[in-house]
Amino acid sequence: MRGPADSPAGLVGLATEQVRDDVGDLDTLTVDAIVGLMCAEARRAPAAVAVAGPAITRAVEAVVLRLQAGGRLVYVGAGTAGRLGMLDAAEAGPTFSAPPGQVVAVLAGGDGAVSVPAERAEDDRDAGSRAMTELGIGPADAVVGISASGRTPYVVAAVETARGAGAVTVGLACNVGSPLGQAAELAIEVAVGPEVIGGSTRLNAGTAQKIVLNIISTAAMVRLGKVHGTLMVELRPTNQKLRDRAVRIVAAVAAVSLSEARAALGQAMWQPKVAAVMLVGRTDRDRALALLAERNGRLRPVLDALSAPAGARPAAAPAVPTQRSRRLGVGAAVVDGTLVRGDVAVRAGRIVAVGLPGSGQDLAIPGLVDLQVNGYAGVDILEADPDALRSMGAALIRAGVFAYLPTLVSGEVAPTVEAIRRITQYIEHPGQGGGPVASPLGVHLEGPFLAPGRAGAHRLRHLRPPDPVLLAELLGAGRVSLLTLAPELPGALALIADAVARGVVVSLGHSAATAEEARAAHAAGATAVTHLFNGMPPLASRSPGLAASALLLPGLTPQVIADGLHVADEMVRLAFQAAPGRCTLVSDAIAAAGVGDGPFRLGDLDIEVRDGVARRSDGTLAGSALGLATGLVTLHRLGVSLTDSVDAATRRPAQLLGEPRVGRLIPGGSANLIVVDGALSLRRVLAAGRELDPPAPR
Repeated sequence: MRGPADSPAGLVGLATEQVRDDVGDLDTLTVDAIVGLMCAEARRAPAAVAVAGPAITRAVEAVVLRLQAGGRLVYVGAGTAGRLGMLDAAEAGPTFSAPPGQVVAVLAGGDGAVSVPAERAEDDRDAGSRAMTELGIGPADAVVGISASGRTPYVVAAVETARGAGAVTVGLACNVGSPLGQAAELAIEVAVGPEVIGGSTRLNAGTAQKIVLNIISTAAMVRLGKVHGTLMVELRPTNQKLRDRAVRIVAAVAAVSLSEARAALGQAMWQPKVAAVMLVGRTDRDRALALLAERNGRLRPVLDALSAPAGARPAAAPAVPTQRSRRLGVGAAVVDGTLVRGDVAVRAGRIVAVGLPGSGQDLAIPGLVDLQVNGYAGVDILEADPDALRSMGAALIRAGVFAYLPTLVSGEVAPTVEAIRRITQYIEHPGQGGGPVASPLGVHLEGPFLAPGRAGAHRLRHLRPPDPVLLAELLGAGRVSLLTLAPELPGALALIADAVARGVVVSLGHSAATAEEARAAHAAGATAVTHLFNGMPPLASRSPGLAASALLLPGLTPQVIADGLHVADEMVRLAFQAAPGRCTLVSDAIAAAGVGDGPFRLGDLDIEVRDGVARRSDGTLAGSALGLATGLVTLHRLGVSLTDSVDAATRRPAQLLGEPRVGRLIPGGSANLIVVDGALSLRRVLAAGRELDPPAPR
């Protein structure tokens, strides 16, 4: 909504809103005079940009650091400013071969507002904040808010949310001392002054913003090694014009004829860098790719090394020998939701290259992320001390799970609060030694605000009506990241809004909510549904309920237990077909997972596991004795697409929590990954590039 600072009175003092008396006769001028005036006025934009040079420098340096670490550059804007961000982001791929998702633009009103104005969308603060949350913005990202006035509510709220999530934030405005500049960590304020037509900021303000965005993206890509001299050596030649340009680039870099350059590009699959190395080094594509991978894809040090006299130290060589990269021997990798054919190279704990030539058959995917782990390897979360959490984390990572949410079912308040404190202390002070372990991402509270009629394995005496005081006590005990509740309970909507305001993701579950109640909960801030089809009424023709809402509401993430017991195969297929790109896998693992049959505990419940099925004494299913890797195999068996299956167990749950550091396999990122076979069965686990042998059997 429009606030006081964005009202007409709040805009009066802005330089970009001033009306110029010196051109008050503009409408009476001849065309020649109008054009002459505007040509002269256009000089003011680059002059104002030059004054902002130091601020732009600081912004570029911050952006480069995030991109080098595998993060994203995200533009967010409304109207003309937002369209400029869309334009700059769209050019990153063809100009610099930026991988999909590395440079992203968010426009108020959605992509359709590029051609059809949606001017009212810029006043929606909630939408701006929500856009950042849905993108999973986090510490690895750089977010640039763009607004000529510097007061656009959508943009200011987006930047505030991104900064709160730990991202580095930049505010690009054309007024000094703007709310956007104050909201961002770094302010770029390009003071172009009043426009020829009062308030028409598509003119000088738009030109200045376009220049600044060009500088940010271009300078960042140059620093990332995407340019050699002034040549676009990572150009993506997707048409005849660009292929001709690629030929000229390679010919210039390698000092060869155009025909030689074209032939080399054909052998290099039209990758200019690779072709140049092949020609200068007189080598094949495989060796050229390896040489580039050893130098983080930078062409100049490779060419310097190839051109150095025998026995001489290359000018770009480091003073201390660096660790050589090694190949994983895989046939493909899933890189941010895209299947990339070829091998993967790792060095010093990081991924240095993907898509390398090779004859492997297996698939490299990110380490798994499980948002519902009640226990594992004989450890129950409620009673787990730091040693038990470390032991469980070691077992989880050997089973392919690199990040997880310790889950506490409904229980007595005091033990629950104490468990939250212990887990939080472990997260903040995990200790050293003992080898790699899976990282807890906070705590998942599954209850106690659940519907008694849909309690499942939860003890009825532990359930509570929505209570803001109790919620404050639970959240105040430590790092709670996810809360499952029943939205139909009196007071639940207010509790959802309260939890979301405190940075907690709210999931709907153990509920008999109607579709209307589910929609109201989503509007209040809920973004997920806990173990879809379990703990809720079945789908019915006249009572769609929570299950149907989970599949139909685009803003909800359905979580599915695909262990072959909790949900029938047909229903798993239905979920992934009805909500493509939204479903996530969870294990609902208990202490029996990774161990086998026998008696176990789930919170303060006694559980018996027989033939791999966990039940209470009354026969109620009580969690799962299988791990998340089992769900991945199930999805493949049911015909769910490869990338959808992998994303459901890796990137998507991490995005739900706003955790961009986990669940991703990207060049420059940590080499925390697993290798699976054609059926998606676990074969190998690598933590920071180090093989963990052998992987756990479950």
